[in-house]
Amino acid sequence: MAKKRTILIPRIEDINITPDTSCMHPILEDNTLVCLHGGRVKLKAKKAKRIKSDNVPIMLDNEIQGASISGCLNPPILGGPCTKVAMVFAYTYSDHKVNNKHSVLQMGLIGMSIKGYPIFAIPKKNKIKFALAKIQASPLAKIKYDRIRWEGGGGKLGAAQRRRREKSKEKAKMLLYLENENKKDSKIKQISISNIPKKPHWRESEEDISKLYHDYEKQKSFLNSKEVPYGTKHSVRPDLYKNGSSIEIKNYNLDKTYSANNLINIITKQYQQRLQHLPPKTEQIFIIDSRGQNISKEIQEKIKQKIRIKLNCDILIQFKTK
Repeated sequence: MAKKRTILIPRIEDINITPDTSCMHPILEDNTLVCLHGGRVKLKAKKAKRIKSDNVPIMLDNEIQGASISGCLNPPILGGPCTKVAMVFAYTYSDHKVNNKHSVLQMGLIGMSIKGYPIFAIPKKNKIKFALAKIQASPLAKIKYDRIRWEGGGGKLGAAQRRRREKSKEKAKMLLYLENENKKDSKIKQISISNIPKKPHWRESEEDISKLYHDYEKQKSFLNSKEVPYGTKHSVRPDLYKNGSSIEIKNYNLDKTYSANNLINIITKQYQQRLQHLPPKTEQIFIIDSRGQNISKEIQEKIKQKIRIKLNCDILIQFKTK
């Protein structure tokens, strides 16, 4: 007679799932926003510091848009690293506004970088909850719809056709809203990443400017007014040199105040060092590549003036804008 055995049947217990409501919380200064390649957005709250969760202020849409990105690993062959947030999508706006600027909800995909790649918000709960804002197109905007001829019983659209029509309407509303937001001087400008100027890499700056000064030699070393071998201790090495003239090429992100101040200090220090070690009466020229940056002539003159005041002498500084 066969021996009786006890058979154990596995049973899967119910899993207690708590719905995640992070998407209804606004983005705070300590939230993590990343681009597609792992670059992290640097967040700094300015206008809404009084609204806090655990002493961390909320971020507004205009503070995220334009924020710098560090650590992006996108290779040059695919356009290079993402350096700034170009746009925050309006569907992520909450109904809470400060100075007519919206806080931004943690909706996952919240915008795109200056290179056209998506920006994601990593969900993180906090103590603040806002409702979504209602997006409205300009009252002057007119939406045109194609007439759809439908043949079927009852004279009503099928469910699939209704969904397609609703998606088309929402897409048209979103495009009109974005165009209206970017309207300047009563003209609507089309949003296009290709229209955003690209800041050149420092190697591009050196190559482009070197072509304009083809009669100069690259990186000759000097010490105590004499030419010395490359790598000589305490020697100076201008980017370009020919008898009686040296050129230094600078590539800085001048949109940030601290970067502009750093540039002023570097030029001042290098001018004084080269004055000591270059051959006598060598004219020093500093060329600042500001292509891809919206640097007005007024800002250019302020930078020049600060350098001249620090050196207490006139110095030849040029800005390359094209």
